[in-house]
Amino acid sequence: MREVHAVIDKGSLVLRFTFDRPVKDALYLQDGAPVSGRLRAALDIDADGDKSTGFASGPADLRTGADHRIEVGVVALGRDDDEKLPARALVTAAVLGLAADGRRRTLWRGDDSENPQQVSIHGEWVELRLPLEKVPARVGSRLILTEGERAYDGRLKP
Repeated sequence: MREVHAVIDKGSLVLRFTFDRPVKDALYLQDGAPVSGRLRAALDIDADGDKSTGFASGPADLRTGADHRIEVGVVALGRDDDEKLPARALVTAAVLGLAADGRRRTLWRGDDSENPQQVSIHGEWVELRLPLEKVPARVGSRLILTEGERAYDGRLKP
């Protein structure tokens, strides 16, 4: 994972997750079999800017106060001879609501096959176009990118 860009455009939160290699290349082994889990990203959103609401993981954790999470990943699908479908991989995305105790509730789910207007692949990056009614982000919302044990935060700017 190299970077995330975010903007509000025409009633949607648009996120661009840029990876260190072309996304389609990351999906397959040399023999063409799909690989799950090689591409992953998580972005937490603190829409109200209040660290006392949302996820409560302690004052030292940048994710404290986040009320939504965006997850991007790869799901491997095996070959289906009956349906004459080859093995393939989907880039999936999910919007989750976060509770203080860590419980998560799925608010939206999509992939690049069924929702190409909302989940699209472009070389080294994946673009998500999420309706603001599912992710109530606004200018000033805090965005927290989690990568392993490290976390980085920024603000959604106009």
